[in-house]
Amino acid sequence: MNFHTNVKDILVAGGVTLWFLITLSIYSIALMSQRWKYLKRSTRGLPAFLKLLHAHLAAGKVSEAVALCQAHQGIAAPILAAALNGSPTREERKRAVDRAVEQAVSSLQTGTTMLGTIATVAPFIGLFGTVVGVMRAFRDLASAAGAGPGIVAIGISEALVCTAAGLFVAIPAVAAYNYFNHRAARFGEDLSWACEALLDSLTAKPAP
Repeated sequence: MNFHTNVKDILVAGGVTLWFLITLSIYSIALMSQRWKYLKRSTRGLPAFLKLLHAHLAAGKVSEAVALCQAHQGIAAPILAAALNGSPTREERKRAVDRAVEQAVSSLQTGTTMLGTIATVAPFIGLFGTVVGVMRAFRDLASAAGAGPGIVAIGISEALVCTAAGLFVAIPAVAAYNYFNHRAARFGEDLSWACEALLDSLTAKPAP
Protein backbone atom coordinates (compact mmCIF):
# COMPACT_ATOMS: atom_id res chain seq x y z
CA MET A 1 0.00 0.00 0.00
CA ASN A 2 2.87 2.33 0.87
CA PHE A 3 4.51 1.62 -2.48
CA HIS A 4 1.37 2.50 -4.41
CA THR A 5 0.99 5.66 -2.36
CA ASN A 6 4.57 6.71 -3.14
CA VAL A 7 4.09 6.10 -6.85
CA LYS A 8 0.88 8.13 -6.82
CA ASP A 9 2.63 10.95 -4.96
CA ILE A 10 5.48 10.96 -7.49
CA LEU A 11 3.08 11.08 -10.45
CA VAL A 12 1.15 13.92 -8.85
CA ALA A 13 4.33 15.81 -7.95
CA GLY A 14 5.71 15.41 -11.47
CA GLY A 15 2.63 17.07 -12.84
CA VAL A 16 1.87 17.52 -16.51
CA THR A 17 5.57 17.38 -17.42
CA LEU A 18 6.01 13.86 -16.06
CA TRP A 19 2.88 12.62 -17.80
CA PHE A 20 4.10 14.16 -21.06
CA LEU A 21 7.43 12.36 -20.67
CA ILE A 22 5.64 9.08 -20.03
CA THR A 23 3.63 9.58 -23.21
CA LEU A 24 6.81 10.45 -25.09
CA SER A 25 8.47 7.29 -23.80
CA ILE A 26 5.60 5.10 -24.97
CA TYR A 27 5.68 6.71 -28.42
CA SER A 28 9.46 6.33 -28.63
CA ILE A 29 9.32 2.63 -27.74
CA ALA A 30 6.56 2.02 -30.29
CA LEU A 31 8.57 3.82 -32.98
CA MET A 32 11.72 1.83 -32.18
CA SER A 33 9.78 -1.43 -32.33
CA GLN A 34 8.25 -0.53 -35.70
CA ARG A 35 11.60 0.50 -37.16
CA TRP A 36 13.28 -2.67 -35.87
CA LYS A 37 10.66 -4.91 -37.47
CA TYR A 38 10.93 -3.05 -40.78
CA LEU A 39 14.72 -3.24 -40.75
CA LYS A 40 14.75 -6.99 -40.06
CA ARG A 41 12.12 -7.65 -42.71
CA SER A 42 13.83 -5.50 -45.34
CA THR A 43 17.38 -6.82 -44.85
CA ARG A 44 16.65 -10.46 -44.00
CA GLY A 45 19.27 -12.73 -45.55
CA LEU A 46 21.17 -9.83 -47.11
CA PRO A 47 24.75 -10.82 -46.04
CA ALA A 48 24.38 -14.37 -47.43
CA PHE A 49 22.77 -13.00 -50.58
CA LEU A 50 25.59 -10.53 -51.24
CA LYS A 51 28.21 -13.20 -50.57
CA LEU A 52 26.62 -15.55 -53.08
CA LEU A 53 26.23 -12.73 -55.58
CA HIS A 54 29.91 -11.87 -55.25
CA ALA A 55 30.83 -15.53 -55.82
CA HIS A 56 28.77 -15.65 -59.03
CA LEU A 57 30.29 -12.41 -60.32
CA ALA A 58 33.84 -13.50 -59.44
CA ALA A 59 33.28 -16.76 -61.36
CA GLY A 60 31.87 -14.90 -64.36
CA LYS A 61 28.44 -16.48 -63.93
CA VAL A 62 26.47 -13.41 -64.89
CA SER A 63 23.24 -15.21 -65.75
CA GLU A 64 23.20 -16.94 -62.35
CA ALA A 65 23.81 -13.57 -60.67
CA VAL A 66 20.89 -12.05 -62.60
CA ALA A 67 18.58 -14.89 -61.59
CA LEU A 68 19.67 -14.57 -57.97
CA CYS A 69 18.93 -10.84 -57.98
CA GLN A 70 15.50 -11.35 -59.47
CA ALA A 71 14.61 -13.99 -56.87
CA HIS A 72 15.77 -12.02 -53.84
CA GLN A 73 13.10 -10.56 -51.55
CA GLY A 74 13.55 -7.24 -49.78
CA ILE A 75 14.35 -3.63 -50.57
CA ALA A 76 17.63 -4.67 -52.23
CA ALA A 77 15.71 -6.14 -55.17
CA PRO A 78 14.68 -2.80 -56.81
CA ILE A 79 18.25 -1.52 -56.48
CA LEU A 80 19.70 -4.55 -58.23
CA ALA A 81 16.92 -4.40 -60.82
CA ALA A 82 18.02 -0.84 -61.61
CA ALA A 83 21.51 -2.19 -62.32
CA LEU A 84 20.18 -5.00 -64.52
CA ASN A 85 17.48 -3.20 -66.49
CA GLY A 86 16.92 0.10 -68.21
CA SER A 87 19.34 2.00 -70.36
CA PRO A 88 22.09 0.02 -72.15
CA THR A 89 24.74 2.54 -71.08
CA ARG A 90 26.62 1.97 -67.84
CA GLU A 91 26.50 5.64 -66.79
CA GLU A 92 22.73 5.86 -66.91
CA ARG A 93 22.35 2.57 -65.07
CA LYS A 94 24.76 3.84 -62.42
CA ARG A 95 22.65 6.96 -61.94
CA ALA A 96 19.53 4.79 -61.63
CA VAL A 97 21.30 2.66 -59.04
CA ASP A 98 22.34 5.71 -57.03
CA ARG A 99 18.76 6.97 -56.97
CA ALA A 100 17.47 3.56 -55.89
CA VAL A 101 20.08 3.33 -53.12
CA GLU A 102 19.12 6.79 -51.83
CA GLN A 103 15.44 5.84 -51.76
CA ALA A 104 16.16 2.59 -49.90
CA VAL A 105 18.40 4.28 -47.34
CA SER A 106 15.76 6.99 -46.86
CA SER A 107 13.11 4.33 -46.20
CA LEU A 108 15.36 2.73 -43.56
CA GLN A 109 15.94 6.12 -41.92
CA THR A 110 12.25 7.01 -41.73
CA GLY A 111 11.42 7.90 -38.14
CA THR A 112 15.02 8.32 -37.01
CA THR A 113 14.73 12.11 -37.13
CA MET A 114 11.92 11.89 -34.60
CA LEU A 115 14.03 9.65 -32.38
CA GLY A 116 16.86 12.17 -32.58
CA THR A 117 14.48 14.98 -31.67
CA ILE A 118 13.15 13.04 -28.68
CA ALA A 119 16.70 12.29 -27.52
CA THR A 120 17.55 15.99 -27.72
CA VAL A 121 14.51 17.58 -26.09
CA ALA A 122 13.55 14.99 -23.44
CA PRO A 123 16.29 15.99 -20.94
CA PHE A 124 15.31 19.65 -21.29
CA ILE A 125 11.64 18.81 -20.74
CA GLY A 126 12.63 16.90 -17.61
CA LEU A 127 14.76 19.81 -16.43
CA PHE A 128 11.83 22.16 -16.99
CA GLY A 129 9.63 19.95 -14.82
CA THR A 130 12.29 19.90 -12.11
CA VAL A 131 12.62 23.70 -12.11
CA VAL A 132 8.86 24.07 -11.80
CA GLY A 133 8.84 21.54 -8.95
CA VAL A 134 11.64 23.33 -7.09
CA MET A 135 9.80 26.64 -7.44
CA ARG A 136 6.68 25.01 -6.03
CA ALA A 137 8.69 23.55 -3.11
CA PHE A 138 10.05 26.94 -2.11
CA ARG A 139 6.61 28.49 -2.46
CA ASP A 140 5.24 25.84 -0.10
CA LEU A 141 8.06 26.62 2.35
CA ALA A 142 7.23 30.31 2.24
CA SER A 143 3.55 29.66 2.86
CA ALA A 144 4.09 27.13 5.68
CA ALA A 145 4.87 29.13 8.82
CA GLY A 146 7.46 27.50 11.04
CA ALA A 147 8.11 24.62 8.63
CA GLY A 148 11.63 23.26 8.55
CA PRO A 149 13.84 22.55 5.56
CA GLY A 150 12.37 19.04 5.37
CA ILE A 151 9.40 20.28 3.40
CA VAL A 152 11.77 21.69 0.77
CA ALA A 153 13.79 18.48 0.64
CA ILE A 154 10.67 16.45 -0.03
CA GLY A 155 9.51 18.80 -2.78
CA ILE A 156 12.90 18.86 -4.50
CA SER A 157 13.29 15.07 -4.37
CA GLU A 158 9.91 14.70 -6.03
CA ALA A 159 10.77 17.35 -8.61
CA LEU A 160 13.99 15.55 -9.56
CA VAL A 161 11.86 12.68 -10.81
CA CYS A 162 11.22 14.74 -13.95
CA THR A 163 14.95 15.01 -14.67
CA ALA A 164 15.37 11.25 -14.21
CA ALA A 165 12.36 10.61 -16.48
CA GLY A 166 13.81 12.87 -19.16
CA LEU A 167 17.09 10.93 -19.15
CA PHE A 168 15.17 7.64 -19.13
CA VAL A 169 13.42 8.70 -22.34
CA ALA A 170 16.48 10.23 -24.02
CA ILE A 171 19.10 7.49 -23.55
CA PRO A 172 17.27 4.68 -25.43
CA ALA A 173 16.17 7.16 -28.11
CA VAL A 174 19.71 8.34 -28.88
CA ALA A 175 20.98 4.75 -28.90
CA ALA A 176 18.25 3.71 -31.34
CA TYR A 177 18.87 6.81 -33.49
CA ASN A 178 22.55 5.97 -33.89
CA TYR A 179 21.88 2.27 -34.48
CA PHE A 180 19.26 2.69 -37.19
CA ASN A 181 21.26 5.37 -39.02
CA HIS A 182 24.39 3.19 -38.90
CA ARG A 183 22.50 0.19 -40.29
CA ALA A 184 20.98 2.31 -43.06
CA ALA A 185 24.38 3.75 -44.04
CA ARG A 186 25.95 0.28 -43.99
CA PHE A 187 23.12 -1.05 -46.16
CA GLY A 188 23.70 1.72 -48.71
CA GLU A 189 27.44 1.03 -48.83
CA ASP A 190 26.98 -2.72 -49.27
CA LEU A 191 24.41 -2.29 -52.03
CA SER A 192 26.47 0.34 -53.83
CA TRP A 193 29.45 -2.01 -53.87
CA ALA A 194 27.33 -4.96 -55.05
CA CYS A 195 25.80 -2.91 -57.86
CA GLU A 196 29.21 -1.60 -58.94
CA ALA A 197 30.49 -5.17 -59.20
CA LEU A 198 27.35 -6.20 -61.05
CA LEU A 199 27.66 -3.33 -63.52
CA ASP A 200 31.33 -4.14 -64.14
CA SER A 201 30.44 -7.77 -64.85
CA LEU A 202 27.61 -6.84 -67.19
CA THR A 203 29.86 -4.41 -69.05
CA ALA A 204 32.56 -7.01 -69.48
CA LYS A 205 30.18 -9.77 -70.41
CA PRO A 206 26.56 -8.87 -71.23
CA ALA A 207 23.93 -11.06 -69.70
CA PRO A 208 22.25 -13.48 -72.10
